[in-house]
Amino acid sequence: MNNIKVNINDYNFVKTSVINNIQINILKIELFKGMTISVNLFSNSKIVDTQIMNITGTEYTNWGNDDNYIINLVLTKLNLTKKT
Repeated sequence: MNNIKVNINDYNFVKTSVINNIQINILKIELFKGMTISVNLFSNSKIVDTQIMNITGTEYTNWGNDDNYIINLVLTKLNLTKKT
């Protein structure tokens, strides 16, 4: 038997993962306007999700040259806290 695709009624499949690190990637910067970033969420070394964020307006202008600002902004938006 080869592959057989069977349509089914909608079924909620929920999987829980423990996220213990993230990776922030700048996808696009528009000078004086904003930027688009991706945030990979990891469980140890396995990626479990990717979030795309647009940083614009005051959030973008507050960035300045301090990358810690972006880290803290992303953590706040994802309701995560940095491990000390």
